[in-house]
Amino acid sequence: MSVISASLAIAEGDYAWTGTMELADPASFQRIRIDDPVTLELGGETFQMMVDNKTLSRDGVSRPRLTVSLISPTARFAAPRATPMERAWDAAIRAREAAEEAVGEAIQWDLVNWVIPAGRLAVYDAAPLDVVRTIAEAVGGVVETTPGGILRVRHRFPTAVPQWSRVTPDHILTDAADNLSCRESHRARYRVNRVTVRGWLPSGGHLSAEVDRRVDGLNQGRTSFHSGGTAHLLVNNGSETDIQGISASAGTLLTNADQSFTIAEDVTFDGTNSATLSQPARAIQSVIWLGNDLGAVTLAPDGMTLLASRAGIAIARITFTVRARSWRLSAPSRVAGLDSFPVQVRITGTSGDPVGDGEIICQRGDGEFPGEDISDPLLATTEAKLSRGRAEIDAGEDLQEVLLTCVHRPGVSPGQIIEIHDALMGRSWRGKVTGVAHEAIGPRITTSLEVARVPARS
Repeated sequence: MSVISASLAIAEGDYAWTGTMELADPASFQRIRIDDPVTLELGGETFQMMVDNKTLSRDGVSRPRLTVSLISPTARFAAPRATPMERAWDAAIRAREAAEEAVGEAIQWDLVNWVIPAGRLAVYDAAPLDVVRTIAEAVGGVVETTPGGILRVRHRFPTAVPQWSRVTPDHILTDAADNLSCRESHRARYRVNRVTVRGWLPSGGHLSAEVDRRVDGLNQGRTSFHSGGTAHLLVNNGSETDIQGISASAGTLLTNADQSFTIAEDVTFDGTNSATLSQPARAIQSVIWLGNDLGAVTLAPDGMTLLASRAGIAIARITFTVRARSWRLSAPSRVAGLDSFPVQVRITGTSGDPVGDGEIICQRGDGEFPGEDISDPLLATTEAKLSRGRAEIDAGEDLQEVLLTCVHRPGVSPGQIIEIHDALMGRSWRGKVTGVAHEAIGPRITTSLEVARVPARS
């Protein structure tokens, strides 16, 4: 087909190359169908694309414009082309394997490939690309497509910012050979050079108290009491919570025997495979699905988190056993001359942390710019946490955005390190490519690059 002009671009964080080509031949335009594969060659670099849409426009004066919009073939993994999926990975799996299972083909994986523990990864009504993004972003990665149409996962900063000046650059551009144009800008950046990164497991830190309302309980169903009477309390604490003390604003507190009983409770699963009980359970007695059935339900180590076999929107009626601590409050007959008065009871406890994943602190330099704490259920290894922590700190560096335009430069992609030599800029410098755009009009092809660099110090 005869192409008048063409353009292609990708920016960091965009999963696909996108672009347009204007055709001269109406017959070629008519033959093209949405989702047709297209091989586009720009200056010796080949791009595998597919037709996203096509436009016929007329202004009544010049000839009609026949424009075809292009996108990488990996668009079939994203909405609206992809079929939404729901799945829970109930066995431990490596990140790359889970991502490739989601899309059904191999991925160019240039990122830490850590083990995701069983039950941590679950999706509902998600496109396959959403699964890959969730995995990649957990450790500071991004999802892109190569010019050849292959899905690629890499670290947002393949080279740490302090190492930019020490590594061999992927490309060297000069004013003499590349006819550079440059526009510098300044972006005020929220600095970060210290972050705490945590993994996740259900926490056993639960403490709650209530009046014993059970009809067959210690209060025989009563919930209000007379002065001089006795009220029995139930205290529920998680597996990792120790009760330190209990005190009252008036009256005397004495311990009762622990109470064991059964509760039925309706819990909701809101598009995930997990739900939470109102208090710690010793064991699940029965599960009745009120509508959608998400399969078998297991109780997490915290005694409160429920994990279903599948993710989804559902309600389950859970019958479970509870073991509660109990105290009885003996109220005085009168307080300050009153025979009707409230009593406040205060219960304190300490909670341990059952999280086997732990936490790490990532810091560069003096750490005077702390960022927000990071907690992600997929971060189960030190290697994974370090990857995420470095991504946050690299993104928090004092970086400047620069836009370069030059003669066509093939083989450039986001994440690469480039070195610039231009006498009019006053000095040579290096930066990381964050965006690439190629434009061809007739035989003339230009390349525009978005670059992040460490600004010069005055």
